[in-house]
Amino acid sequence: MGWLVGLLLAIVLAQSFLLFEQRTASKATEAQSAKLLTTFLQGDTTQISGTSGVHIRMQNVRFKWSDKVYIDTDNIAVRAVPLQGSTVDFDDLSSFHLAMQQSAVVIRPSVLEGMFNESVFNYPGSKLRDLKVTLTRSDNERVVAVKGSVNVGIWISFAMTTHLAVDTKTNTLVMDVDHLKVLGVLPVLHIVKTWKPFHLENLISLPPNKSLLVDGTRLMVKPFGLFPPPRVDGKMASVTMDDNGIRLVFAGTPIPAPEADAKNYVYLKGGSSQFGHFRMLDTDILILDQRPADPFVFSLVHYADMIPRSRIDVRDTRSVRVTMPDF
Repeated sequence: MGWLVGLLLAIVLAQSFLLFEQRTASKATEAQSAKLLTTFLQGDTTQISGTSGVHIRMQNVRFKWSDKVYIDTDNIAVRAVPLQGSTVDFDDLSSFHLAMQQSAVVIRPSVLEGMFNESVFNYPGSKLRDLKVTLTRSDNERVVAVKGSVNVGIWISFAMTTHLAVDTKTNTLVMDVDHLKVLGVLPVLHIVKTWKPFHLENLISLPPNKSLLVDGTRLMVKPFGLFPPPRVDGKMASVTMDDNGIRLVFAGTPIPAPEADAKNYVYLKGGSSQFGHFRMLDTDILILDQRPADPFVFSLVHYADMIPRSRIDVRDTRSVRVTMPDF
């Protein structure tokens, strides 16, 4: 009887010790997570000039950074704000930011794939490559399915499904992993959650620009981490998915439409801007779609290549109207 009581007491003491260790580890993890979030938020502060910049309004436009990275929008408002000085130089994409105003954009799965490969995970030391993205359903919910390769000493294939959400506190697009397999058949999410060497933050090296944070099984991406230059900033409000793709809504102040009877356009208004050797002190440029039967495909990166094929109308010394073909 005494031996049995001693054994039970030892078991109780051992369980109490393990529970204490678990709570201590949990508190340490929460503290580390809070510290990472604080650092993450501080890393998002970028000094820009005090000017309000050039207001840009786009209607029924496919705005392209590259062939694989673009957004579709029926109505978007944004401000181009210089990092230094008061003039927005549209030929130097790293010299200004695009501050999103009240807008909604549609991101197709192939575009999210391009963002992952060209922006989010495209940095020195990245351990993810060759990512493929599709939208699917899991437990009657729309989810984002991601396949690719991860470097764990050697490159191995993986596949995961994630739920998308917006964390307004940290202003991040959150991908919450709920299924994860390697080599096509081996489920490893439990190992990733419980075995520290295989925690996601250890498997995924973080980019130097602090655009990405790994918190447990959540991948948290800042707006500027999604796009190549020019950097995009803005307060994300919500994200939803439907058959057309991912609809990302930004909060902010709307920008008035131009005084023009046009279906598809890019309108630049106010502030000082420069295009090549051409400068406007009070910008007023309306770029119209040459073929308005379908959305206007416009590239800020390649606008100069389209100028020789466009019709330019300088009505007075205060405004310019450009009719441009699709890029």
